[in-house]
Amino acid sequence: MRIESLNAHEILMNELPTWFKPVFEYIELMEVYGAQLDTVGQNEEQIYNNLFIQTADLQTIIVWEKLFGITVRYGDTLEFRRQRVIQKFIQTVPYTIWDLRDRLTALYGDDYTLNVDPIACTFKIVVTSDRYGAIDLLYDLIWDVVPAHLKVIANQQTTSYAVSDQYIGAFLARTFVQTIAPGGN
Repeated sequence: MRIESLNAHEILMNELPTWFKPVFEYIELMEVYGAQLDTVGQNEEQIYNNLFIQTADLQTIIVWEKLFGITVRYGDTLEFRRQRVIQKFIQTVPYTIWDLRDRLTALYGDDYTLNVDPIACTFKIVVTSDRYGAIDLLYDLIWDVVPAHLKVIANQQTTSYAVSDQYIGAFLARTFVQTIAPGGN
């Protein structure tokens, strides 16, 4: 049964013992509590959605970002911010190469390559995803997961095609800027 279809004031009045029902103060208290419970009933779906990062609203994501100390940059979408919060949640120890591959696959699907050189203690990650914030998510993952003794080479490669029949002219200029302190050179 959904809460919003109930009248909370009537339910609370029915729950009162019979000797309190005629007392004016208890009637008013039950009305105030009932009004608050009715607002919970109206917002129950959003309250339920806020239990999960994948469906949480912006205010809930802001709370989690403050708890984790995540800095929000201008232009970050809500979905990108959710991914960063989820990434902080799933930090587990010990970290293995299989965990790193799973995390990269969760973030980018098949749009990455990972080459490991265990002798030189290095690995190279090339992300070919063009999703918003792909490189920021990658660097956050590296800082959170990769042990400090490993050398990481990370790049993002994207290809953009501009199909057009327009001709655009361009020119190259060189500018030299020098600041001279007061009083001469």
